[in-house]
Amino acid sequence: MNVLGIVGDALWILSLSIQAAASRAAWGRIPPGAATPLALGLRAPRAVALCLIPGVAVAVGAVLLLLSRNAAPWSDQAWLLFGLRATGAALFALAHLTWLTRALAQLAREGALKP
Repeated sequence: MNVLGIVGDALWILSLSIQAAASRAAWGRIPPGAATPLALGLRAPRAVALCLIPGVAVAVGAVLLLLSRNAAPWSDQAWLLFGLRATGAALFALAHLTWLTRALAQLAREGALKP
C-alpha cells in the first residue's frame, strides 16, 4: 500500500460518511410510509431511496479499491486510479446531496415531511 492508496481510501471514507450522515438526518424527517422521490418521477420506499446512491458508491469504490491495490506504486496506473477515486468520491457525495435536497423539497411541498 502506498500514500496514493491511503489518501484515496480516506477520500472515499469521507464521501461515504457525508452520504450516511445526510441519509440519517433525512431518515428522521421522512415518515415510514412516504414514498421517496427518485429520478424520472419514480418513487421508492425511504430505505431503498436513501441507500441507493451510497450503495452504488460502495460497489464502485470497492472495484476501484481492488484495482488500485493491484497497481504498481507511483505508476501511471496508480495516479490514474487515484484520480478516479478522488473524483468519484466527490461526485457521489455531490450527487447524493443534490438528490436528497431535491427529494426533501418535493416532499415538503407535498406536506409529507415530519416537522
